[in-house]
Amino acid sequence: MAAFEYLLIISPNERIKHDVMKLKKLFADRYGCEKAIGLIPHITMANWLLSDYREDRVVASIARYTETVNPFFAQFDGLGKFDNRGKNNSKTIVVNVVNKESFAHISKGLNRSSRHLLKKFATFPGTAHLTIARSMQSEQFERAWSEWRDKKYKAYCEVSRMILLRRELFKEGHGTYQTIATFPFAGKQPHIQQLELGL
Repeated sequence: MAAFEYLLIISPNERIKHDVMKLKKLFADRYGCEKAIGLIPHITMANWLLSDYREDRVVASIARYTETVNPFFAQFDGLGKFDNRGKNNSKTIVVNVVNKESFAHISKGLNRSSRHLLKKFATFPGTAHLTIARSMQSEQFERAWSEWRDKKYKAYCEVSRMILLRRELFKEGHGTYQTIATFPFAGKQPHIQQLELGL
């Protein structure tokens, strides 16, 4: 059995990804935020570390839940920031998600539907955002935030699926993420299991 890091994401459309990647590169070049380039722009819905022996069951459980989710529009407006407490007091600059509640609702549903499989292994982030730069030291952050805090950025896109990525642990550099499943939002009624009364 191999151990993997799993990342369940919602990916914005190509135009928004392009915009955010430009910002990531700018932050890396101008402020030395080397972790800005990293992954393609995404909203993290869940992540966990687990061996692959439960993978098929986890994928099936996520698929059952996402069939019940209705597609919706994500709205982005301006830049925001937050502290990564416990991680050298580093800072993160993000693109704000306006309708965070839509993402939080999905995250709670995932938590409920997959708890029996993932138990304490999974983290379900509570605040949806698109990361521009993370693990910023105070000096980097102060310079960048003073220049970007009032910049305007507005966009929206339809959200109609989630994507599950994984990368093998204990490889040099943690390996690279590979897509292993895509989960379309189908807006179906939740399946209710009937109980037999045994009459």
